[in-house]
Amino acid sequence: MSKDSTTTLADQVPARDLVAARYHEAVKERQSNPDQIFYDAEDLTELDPNLVALSSATQENPRAWSVRRKWVVTLLTGTYCFLAPFASTIFAPSLPSMMADVGETDPVKGALQIAIFLLSFALAPIFLAPLSEIHGRRPILRYGNLFFAAFSLGSGFSQTTAQLSACRFLAGVGGSASMAVFGGVLSDVWPVKDRARASAILGTTLMLGPVLGPACGGWMSERASWRWTCWVPVSSQFPPPVLGLTGMTNKAMAAVGLELVSTFAFYESYIPSILTAKVKRLRKEQSNPDLYTVMDIDAAVMYLVLDPALALLSLYYAVVFGILYLIVVTFQFVFGQGYGHSPGVVGMDLITEGVGAFIGMFTTAKLLDIVYRRQIQKKEYKSETRLISAFPGAIFVSTGLFIYGFTALRTHFVLPLIGMLIFSFGMTNTYLAIQLYIIDSFDYPASAIAGLSVLRCLFAAVFPLFGPRLIDSLGVDWGMALLGFISLGLGLPFLPLIYHYGPRLRAVGKRNRTRLFG
Repeated sequence: MSKDSTTTLADQVPARDLVAARYHEAVKERQSNPDQIFYDAEDLTELDPNLVALSSATQENPRAWSVRRKWVVTLLTGTYCFLAPFASTIFAPSLPSMMADVGETDPVKGALQIAIFLLSFALAPIFLAPLSEIHGRRPILRYGNLFFAAFSLGSGFSQTTAQLSACRFLAGVGGSASMAVFGGVLSDVWPVKDRARASAILGTTLMLGPVLGPACGGWMSERASWRWTCWVPVSSQFPPPVLGLTGMTNKAMAAVGLELVSTFAFYESYIPSILTAKVKRLRKEQSNPDLYTVMDIDAAVMYLVLDPALALLSLYYAVVFGILYLIVVTFQFVFGQGYGHSPGVVGMDLITEGVGAFIGMFTTAKLLDIVYRRQIQKKEYKSETRLISAFPGAIFVSTGLFIYGFTALRTHFVLPLIGMLIFSFGMTNTYLAIQLYIIDSFDYPASAIAGLSVLRCLFAAVFPLFGPRLIDSLGVDWGMALLGFISLGLGLPFLPLIYHYGPRLRAVGKRNRTRLFG
């Protein structure tokens, strides 16, 4: 190494130390959030020309993207968020034909095919969400969906319940990628004031998937093989006409189309990943290995922590979401055996829940916007304000369960369906409010949303297993009443508690993380 180059490197050390000191000072004083600090570093580039920062006013900033690009990313994420839950329940009406086809007689092993898909939803986000905070949203979503497509196809070719269980579990792992990153995508792309509408749309896709799945699966179980319930969620994703002209089959088209769309239409939105890509490109273009970013000074620790506020909200919503899947499994008993509906009609009965979810999406998004703007005008806004709209939702959830339970098998079938519509409305209302609260409150929303998903999907996996026995023991009326009382007993105390004491609870969580991680 020459004397000149040695001198240059030595002169850079104080500049880098000064950058580090200013950076740590900004973080310590909380002058910047974890994303904004990458743009604040623009001011620090004057101290060291080797420091690479992002420009907040250009396309490097996801929140400066055009509205069209923001919606492309949001709606594509929403499509993936719909398909995986859709695949989890489309299989339910065809369980009897599947068991007959593979020679299985144990009903528990049949129900396990639903539960194991949901179990993967609970486990995979624990790892995928933190990975998205390290490697970005795009690769997690891209490879996760390829995984989902491959093993969904494999499920349809399974010859035993063991093969089917393995394929459905792995398909669920891939499908859960969208649920692991969607909270992070919303936080990356949309500022707080514009986040309610996008959050409502994404949240509703998660609600509609498990509701519309049986509606399609019921007709397929009557008119086609159960194997199509595994293939349709994949083959119906992306049937591009261009690929069709090549003579490819639907399944091959789906895999290729999925890859093309997620590769070219989905833009990376995670700021640290954008910054990492920029510094790698500049190092190559300028042949300067000394270029660095603020992440090289102090890389953020990515982790999943269930602090008190997140734990309480996760427990409440997990119970409500578990009840949804319990109802899906017991619909065949109530409307099939009780009211004499065919499997296809039973699936159509479930569309009532989809209607409730749609109504809940629009009304909750509007309510969230109204409350936000009023609180901003009064200068009283805090992230807990998002939970105000969930208070009536908790009451609607329990009311819908009571109506469903005490009218089913006693009155015209329309009345229990109205109860399900009210339940679905309340569930969507509470979920959207809780989701937006988490996104607004936590520094790393993808990991925080994963915390919500863990309990939610665990409960959704377990509840269908004891649902039939609950109905046999207590009947539809008192079985649903018991679930209604449980949801009401959790929702009414937890939501007001977190609304009033949320900042204190989140402070406790931060102190716990500091003690644990330093």
